[in-house]
Amino acid sequence: MTGQNNLNKFNKIYENTYNDILKYIIVKCHNVNDANDIIQDTYLEFWKLLNEKEIVEKNIKSFLIGIASNKIKKHYSLLKRLKTISIFSKNKNNIELIDILEDDLNIEELIIKQKDWTTIWTFLKKKKNQDIPKIFILYYRYEMTIKEISKQLQKSESYIKNNIYRTLKELNDNFGKENNYD
Repeated sequence: MTGQNNLNKFNKIYENTYNDILKYIIVKCHNVNDANDIIQDTYLEFWKLLNEKEIVEKNIKSFLIGIASNKIKKHYSLLKRLKTISIFSKNKNNIELIDILEDDLNIEELIIKQKDWTTIWTFLKKKKNQDIPKIFILYYRYEMTIKEISKQLQKSESYIKNNIYRTLKELNDNFGKENNYD
């Protein structure tokens, strides 16, 4: 019966904290492509802890942010130590690895039409400046204000605005004016 109680408690906490923890991870990670692995590791660690000891729900979001922070540090220190293959390296068919990686982000709720989003997301995550995909996710998916994004990324509001508007212009130039993204 304890297992079912823990599962119910986990599901409740997961539903109440997922978006906030994902936002935190997106802001803190170096590359948005790492966010899915890190959030999965965060909630897996939480599940293990929930089954090992009694966890008080009072400051649960702070507790989960602490786990996420540790997972982010561990993820990037492991990557540095292993010196993993670059996702921009090309395979024998001259296709970049990033183009064949599957992306599990559920971005259906974005304002941009879903069929166009796949093309746009592929374009955005190839950007050298990884702030751009972070800004777009936070602005369009989580509907955060420019001021909130500025505070979270510790960048000026004009930097955030410039990234949004320059990227929107670039999207319109690359994908045609018939798509209205703004």
